[in-house]
Amino acid sequence: MARKKTPKVRVSLKASLSRRLREIRQELFGDHGGPELARRLSLPARTWYNYETGVTVPAEVLLAFIEQTGANPMYLISGDGPRYSPASDDRMLSDLSPVELIRRGLEKLERASQKAIVVAPENLPARLTSEFEAVKLFPLDALAKPELDASRIEGHVLAYRHWLANPAQTVGVRMIDDSMNPILPSGSIVAIDRSITNPMELRGRIVAACPDGVPMIRWLDVSGRHLILRPNQAGREFPLVPVEMGEASPNFLIGQVVWSWSRFSES
Repeated sequence: MARKKTPKVRVSLKASLSRRLREIRQELFGDHGGPELARRLSLPARTWYNYETGVTVPAEVLLAFIEQTGANPMYLISGDGPRYSPASDDRMLSDLSPVELIRRGLEKLERASQKAIVVAPENLPARLTSEFEAVKLFPLDALAKPELDASRIEGHVLAYRHWLANPAQTVGVRMIDDSMNPILPSGSIVAIDRSITNPMELRGRIVAACPDGVPMIRWLDVSGRHLILRPNQAGREFPLVPVEMGEASPNFLIGQVVWSWSRFSES
């Protein structure tokens, strides 16, 4: 006996639900945040991505998604009303880590402009100078020297001023490998606050460091007397880099990554 076809209306509803789930996931966790959301929902990442592409979402998963994100059920089902339930947005913000907060803001800005704005400060419209900071953009290897060479500036990238605690000490660089993928894929832009270099303050955070004169972006772990630079997924290509505190050079810790943009295009 032939199977009864799913009515087109139901197919359309499922597609719309999947699209809204994906939009909210991207807004809260970023373009590469599917695995993190899946972890919070106790699901395999592949299963979650199946839901985003039209597979029927079980009721218990949908309820867990609403609880985790504060999404408005009416919006998910019909597209009507606000995207998030009243008073839930502040709760969600308080639950997010600093990196997730940064990513959420950047994704909002990215959807508004569809590109990271690389621009010379003199070309910045006057109405934006109070809201944005033009961060100098250097190649990663330029950080090998304590004093940066102004002739190596590749451009400037705009960041919200209130995101940068020390704008005068903040510089931008481009990721040139996938050592921090999927958090910071190759080609990402990161901003580094060079005023923060105390390893005890930076432990557990993403930092710029310069072991043996080679600048890199890594997680910083502290174990006893050792500082350990850790890629997001350690392996043969990107091994752990342990350095004894007493043997670390003065320029070993360059600063803390305080801002990131996972996709960009130059203009």
